[in-house]
Amino acid sequence: MAAKAPKYKNEKDEILPLMPKVCFDLRSAVEFFEAMRWPDGAACPRCGDTAVRQMMNKEGTERNERFLWRCMGCRKQFTVKVATVMEDSPLPLTVWAFAFWQATASKKGVSAKQIQRQCRIGYEAALFVLHRVRWAMVDTSGVRLTGTVEVDETFVGGKPRKLSKQKREAIIAEHGELPKAPRGRGRHHHTPVLAAVERGSGKVRTRVVADVTGATLKDALRRMIAPSAVLHTDEYNAYPGVARNFAGHETVNHSQFEYARGDVTTNNAEGFFSRLERSIMGIHHRVSREHLHRYVTHMDFLHNNRHMTDGLRLAEAIRGADGKRLSKRPLPAMG
Repeated sequence: MAAKAPKYKNEKDEILPLMPKVCFDLRSAVEFFEAMRWPDGAACPRCGDTAVRQMMNKEGTERNERFLWRCMGCRKQFTVKVATVMEDSPLPLTVWAFAFWQATASKKGVSAKQIQRQCRIGYEAALFVLHRVRWAMVDTSGVRLTGTVEVDETFVGGKPRKLSKQKREAIIAEHGELPKAPRGRGRHHHTPVLAAVERGSGKVRTRVVADVTGATLKDALRRMIAPSAVLHTDEYNAYPGVARNFAGHETVNHSQFEYARGDVTTNNAEGFFSRLERSIMGIHHRVSREHLHRYVTHMDFLHNNRHMTDGLRLAEAIRGADGKRLSKRPLPAMG
């Protein structure tokens, strides 16, 4: 008969009070992850058989010190880490529990430096854990947005470095004045991020793109939005051609200070971008182009699950880690 992992009946009331103990006691952390991953009873992650049992110590008085399970079907041993983003990680589950908790409970995310300080691990280990937590947050359902969908793009990147007095004087002497910093879509040194927000549900889908040409936008939006949707965009000239693949298209003219016309607006998409930019500037300070899609995915998860309690959001992220194997190879792109 299948051994049942502990189950928390009321996640809203019971998860958060448990976290201080879960984050400092290994046995509590293991039992917590088992309850979150297997709410209806443990199952073998390799063959799916529910005929499993907990392995005990030699005396048979308590669980094996590695908290192993044995599958009666395939006869293999496993732990709650197997076939998740945590597999083969030498870090204890207390660290993973704290990282999941902080990443889901913080409105704008959490930095690797904070995990490093509070868990007393190296910075590389903290960054490794958070990238895997963000990979667990990725929505792999493939469900596309429908109805009225607001589409907009932003450019993520820092300000140009301040010129020294000598360089500034040399440029003025050569050109007569300092060139103005490019704005909007002219910021070629920044990384474009495309967002689509479904009106009503508020669900967001994002993608880090190479550029904002019509071909790139067309490919990205077809992956995120159903053909039956009606797009609301700004006046950017690439959108009319892209919108031919959808049921309708409405625009607002930002260059003429038009931000809403009736129910036509992109304000929800811009609101999402404001939270993304505050997360990067206020929490992370600097994000590389290579890993930007992971931070964007993190904000997707927090936005799409914003109506959940912190406890339910934590459970959702842990269950999202199931089946996403940790590998020494580079993580797959999430943008």
